[in-house]
Amino acid sequence: MSEHPAIDRTIYPMPMFATFQVRDIAATTAFYEAAGFVALATIPGENGPAVVHLRRMKYQDLLLVPGEPIAGSTTISFSAGGEDLATLASTLRAFPGVTITGPADTAWYTSDVTITDPDGNRVILTAPRLAELDEAKQWAATFEGDWAGKQ
Repeated sequence: MSEHPAIDRTIYPMPMFATFQVRDIAATTAFYEAAGFVALATIPGENGPAVVHLRRMKYQDLLLVPGEPIAGSTTISFSAGGEDLATLASTLRAFPGVTITGPADTAWYTSDVTITDPDGNRVILTAPRLAELDEAKQWAATFEGDWAGKQ
């Protein structure tokens, strides 16, 4: 995996996060740690952890809670933050019960790896295709709307 900055371990008001129901919090935590997340906090419950708070980068937070997951009910996308997606995908394919798709190029000039954990939750790590940045800027100039950076 590529080197990435130290993970901000500050507990701050999160502007956005995903909550995944999982059957096995310990196994799912280990899987997401292999994907570059760290466990910031584990909140105890009656029969083991009630919540595990994971973070990959600032504002990339996941909460794992015990429960019966509904496969495919949650998908979240995060910036890859310079991660070598091919290497990460290769590493994560070694975990049983997971599905790793990609890296695959999208029509919107990114390369994505889709991670589906054993409970059916999906995390998409996305990175701009820097070699095609000029083409992406030309494409973006065709967008309608009032967004910052529009030429």
